[in-house]
Amino acid sequence: MHGLRSEYQGRVNFVILDYDERDERDLAGKMKAARHPAYAVVPPSSAPAEAVLQRFGPQPAEQLRALLDEVVARFPVEPGS
Repeated sequence: MHGLRSEYQGRVNFVILDYDERDERDLAGKMKAARHPAYAVVPPSSAPAEAVLQRFGPQPAEQLRALLDEVVARFPVEPGS
């Protein structure tokens, strides 16, 4: 995911939550993180619990790119925002 950040800079905000699965089970449960790593898309002006896309576990770069392309298409960035 880190390598895709520069490619999608300005169109997608990346937030990385790094936690220890054994020590942070409550946090993982609140985030509905079924496996580590977990990826979630939360549209602008939404509560964190309102993720519209989620993926769990290691993902190949081409699948992450497809996910990000879907996000960019569904939630375009307004000019000047």
